[in-house]
Parts: sequence; C-alpha cells; structure tokens
Amino acid sequence: MINKPLTAIIVDDEPLALEGLRLRLEKLPEIEVIAEASDGDQAIHLCQTLCPDVLFLDLRLPGLNGIEVVQALQADILPMIVFVSAYGEYALEAFELNAIDYVLKPANLGRLQKTVERIMQRVKPLDSSKEKFKLLRALGETSGIAVTELENWLASDLPLPTLFNQELVIKNNDHEKVFLPIKDIRWIDAAGDYMCVHTPSETHVVRITMKKLVSQLDPKIFTRIHKSTLVNVNCIKSIKPLRNSESILELGDDVQLKVSRNYSSTIQKIVESKQI
Repeated sequence: MINKPLTAIIVDDEPLALEGLRLRLEKLPEIEVIAEASDGDQAIHLCQTLCPDVLFLDLRLPGLNGIEVVQALQADILPMIVFVSAYGEYALEAFELNAIDYVLKPANLGRLQKTVERIMQRVKPLDSSKEKFKLLRALGETSGIAVTELENWLASDLPLPTLFNQELVIKNNDHEKVFLPIKDIRWIDAAGDYMCVHTPSETHVVRITMKKLVSQLDPKIFTRIHKSTLVNVNCIKSIKPLRNSESILELGDDVQLKVSRNYSSTIQKIVESKQI
C-alpha cells in the first residue's frame, strides 16, 4: 500500500490510443496521469518540467522515437520507463535501456495491472533508500556529523559517531599516554593551570585549560556547575536545594559537589530531563 499514487506521463501519437491508455490507468489507484504528449520532443520537455515517476512511452513517434527519448533523458532525470507499442521487435533494445516493462498494444487493464505490480516492486527499495537518507540527514543536522560519516557508521558495528571526544588523552606517572574513556569520568575541577579528572578509582591531573577541555566534551553529558567545575550528569545520584538558589549534587561514595547560583538553572533542567 502506498501513501500517494505515482505520477505518470503517457506518450502516444495516436489520440485514440492515448485516450484508451489514460482511461485504463485511471482505474489503477497506484498511478496518477499528470500529463500527455504526442511526440518525443514534448515528452522530453514534460519529463524535465514535471519529473514524473513513470513514463508510458510509445516507440514510434514523430521526430524522436521512444528509444531516442530515453537516451536523451539519460543525462537528465530519468523516470521509470514502460514502453507501449504495437511492435514486438524492439523489446530487446527496450530492456537494454532498463525499461520496467514492454507492453504490446492494445494494452488491456489486466496487463497494465501486472506492469504496475512490477513498478511497485521497483519502487519499494527506492522508498526505503530515500527514507534512510532522510533519517541520516536529519540525524546529521541535529548532531553536526556529515551524512557520509553516518552512512559508514550504519554499515558498521561501531558506536554512533560524535563530534566530541570519546576518550581523553592523559599522561600517567610514568609519562605514558593513557586513553581515558569519557564515560568513566565523574567530574572535573580546575587547579591552577591544570584540570583534575576524577574517575571512580583515581584522579588524573591534565595540563589543559577549562575552555579547551569544554570544547572536547559533549555538553549533553558534561555541564558546568561552577566556573571551575564540570560534572558528568549521568553520575548524579541526587540533588539537594540550598538557600540562595544554590544546591548540592550527590555523586555517591561521599562525593558532594556544590552548584553555584549562576549555574543552578542549567543543572536543574538537565537533571529534570534525565528524571533523576
């Protein structure tokens, strides 16, 4: 079942044949005839103007024939092609142009119904591809990630890509570089020119400015609760209001962090959104 009919242009130089094809197609709810043409040049113009989904095309036409019409449209927008002809000798050449079907005149309703079934089989994967692209584009617009990168992610088993770091590079006591997963960080606070990065098991000291560190972290996960403190909102266990619009965050393990008045509304919205 489709949401709306596919648009179609029908082309034939015989008025009675054109009318007969239109009347039969009008009985098929999957197809909507939006224009008619009686020669090849007019068919090309209508396709370029209206961009139909399907082109029902006679082979013998004044000027350009049906084969030449399709060849002229190859470099432009090419609808699905159904050749309708009184002559069967062109069928092989027609299918070499990737035609959906080749219908011999006079085309009765039952034969056209089979053609429409073939069209719908072709349309389904196209619709799926279009829907996938729309979803990826919407995700790209909200995340800022390129659609091509999202397409590569969709074909892999990797986590959803992000503009923000998934690991923080730090140096241990032996001056070796260590990759610390962002999800393991509970909170971060400033100590002069250094930042203290707290995990459940230890504290790492990193030489980096607060501004640069904030730019590397996802604001949906890390938020400022003080001019010198960042907290991982996923680690918040509870929030206790204080006077003067201040509050205390409980992270567990006897860790309490004070939220200054300037950041109270921000942390409150984040906490409420996570239903903590």
